[in-house]
Amino acid sequence: MADQTTPLPGAVSPESRTAPIAIVSLVLGIISCVFVLFFPIGLPFAIAAVICGHVGRSKIRKSGGALQGMGVTLAGLIVGYIGLAVAFVFVAFATTMLFDMIRSDRERLHDLAVQKQEIVSDDGKLKVTTSGFWVKRTDLNQKASLQAAYNDKDMYVLVLSEPKSAVPNMTLQENHQLSRDHTLKQMNNSSATEPVSITVDNHPALQDELSGSDRGKNIVFLHTTVDEGDSFQQIVAWTPKWHWAKQNGELREVANSFHSEK
Repeated sequence: MADQTTPLPGAVSPESRTAPIAIVSLVLGIISCVFVLFFPIGLPFAIAAVICGHVGRSKIRKSGGALQGMGVTLAGLIVGYIGLAVAFVFVAFATTMLFDMIRSDRERLHDLAVQKQEIVSDDGKLKVTTSGFWVKRTDLNQKASLQAAYNDKDMYVLVLSEPKSAVPNMTLQENHQLSRDHTLKQMNNSSATEPVSITVDNHPALQDELSGSDRGKNIVFLHTTVDEGDSFQQIVAWTPKWHWAKQNGELREVANSFHSEK
């Protein structure tokens, strides 16, 4: 009778083979390390390498020696965890940078909101005071002596200067009414509030609100006329009607900040 050899416990059966999932784990781990700097490409490979490594080690233990590859799965787990660690470090670094950018942007916006700047006409004689969001413009009205806008919020202001020599014997009330009527005629469904007497740049002024539709857009104008003694200054500030309730306070501040250097 031929001798029969009984395998010792723990011995490797001649028919045993390396578990395919162990090789897959190592390959995925290597790929995750190769692409680790190209986040997030490397992250799913690292996760897959770790999962395959643990599954592979479990299958090898339960195979009773039919499967080999403990060392391969261990290598796959090591490089997979390295890929995960580097990816998490990258995520933490990127998150910190993102929060820093958001905080920096908020601080910048806050600074622009609270800082005050003067926007001055080309001849240096007229100016208005605005927040840091406003910029000087030159394209709103060719006849304007000074133009400015807060572009992101559709707020605009311009100043039209008229020497009294061009309109002799005209009073502040008459000049304001003339400009008011001209603006109302240019709009559809126009309406206006009663003029209110105010003081701008230590000079008497009249101010009212004009609203209507111009080329399909509903607009509200803050219309101010200042009597400077030798000239009338028309300060026209406006914004779309749906922004008026929220933004008319800032428009009023800008218009009423008008100053003229004699």
